[in-house]
Amino acid sequence: MQSPFRRSQALLFLLCNDKPYFRNKTFVRGVILIAACFFLTSAGLAQSAYKDSAQLDYRKIYSWCLDADVKPALDFLTSSDSRPLSAKDRQFKTAFENRFGFKNDQSDWPGNNDHALSELLNIYRTYWRVSLLDTSARLDSVLIKQLAALLEKKYGVIKDISVSSDELDIYLKKMIGTEGYFTTGFGKTGRLYDLLIWKKEQDTLYVFSVGDERTSAHVIFMDDFLTLGWEQYATLDRYYPGGWATDSALYCVKKAYDLTSEDFLISYLAHESRHFADYKLFLKLTPADLEYRAKLVELSLADSTLYSLIDFFIGNANAESDNSHSVADYYAIRDLSIILFHKEYEKNTDAWKKISRQMIHETARQILDANTKALLALGPSAGNAIYIKRKGN
Repeated sequence: MQSPFRRSQALLFLLCNDKPYFRNKTFVRGVILIAACFFLTSAGLAQSAYKDSAQLDYRKIYSWCLDADVKPALDFLTSSDSRPLSAKDRQFKTAFENRFGFKNDQSDWPGNNDHALSELLNIYRTYWRVSLLDTSARLDSVLIKQLAALLEKKYGVIKDISVSSDELDIYLKKMIGTEGYFTTGFGKTGRLYDLLIWKKEQDTLYVFSVGDERTSAHVIFMDDFLTLGWEQYATLDRYYPGGWATDSALYCVKKAYDLTSEDFLISYLAHESRHFADYKLFLKLTPADLEYRAKLVELSLADSTLYSLIDFFIGNANAESDNSHSVADYYAIRDLSIILFHKEYEKNTDAWKKISRQMIHETARQILDANTKALLALGPSAGNAIYIKRKGN
């Protein structure tokens, strides 16, 4: 029997030319509010190559970091001083402590300090670093005042700006665009304001099927990044956004993927396409609701990556998190656990490996279908998808 991934792959093809072209430097994108609709690709997030070791529990370290709380990770690494560590572990520990263990960041982020946008990058670095080390810090207003001062110095028009004003987003994009870069603009990922800046874009059109749905998607591949946001900063480049969806296109960090892999075809393309469709179907779903549905799509299609995907979801799951991915990871695993294991939550990866891929695929699809039916019954105002109880539960 042909796997869902193979069926999906067979229906996936490139339609238009693969030559990159670049938009006008002052291009301002019509993006859905980032606070509501900025998403990391699943396998949760794109990853750089780093071999985990037996000495340090990297899953625990990165879970703290992705929850925007690096202090426990720093304490954990400091407590490892008495343990023998491999060369790679020592290198990671030193790099992490250089970034977070001193009064000021001792690392070389963001690199070229002579860059035209270095002052902007340093404002965000300070905001991220202090916020990541102290979750009780409330520095949003400080960040806004610093950005307003920077923009006023450049344009002389920013007065009494507030987070609710579009003016900050407009002028931030203008400043970055003037230097020949693109950006997501002013908005949050989880509890922190984020900043992504890149140099190159390439437009492509994909036509593909996910389950019984056949659709086309405008995909914009992005390359040559100055910053990939606070997740990249917090995890020392290990994890970072792999892409997101707007109401008009899918955006993909090109370096994050082998375009023939499941990571791209399932954890990016199918995942983000679920968002793309849900933006039109359900206008009031929260980021966690949207992520929950997209992660169920991944679990209904993934083949070779299925069990590693489940392992990542379990490791990153946190029902109380401010990070929409962590919340969605928890509820996706919870709902499959209830059906497949008849228990509230199964976190043992070995137990999952005893369940066939086909059974997991079918169960994920059933949950998603039931969820869609329940949401459609509620109408356009439907929200809180992950809390809708299945019949009989």
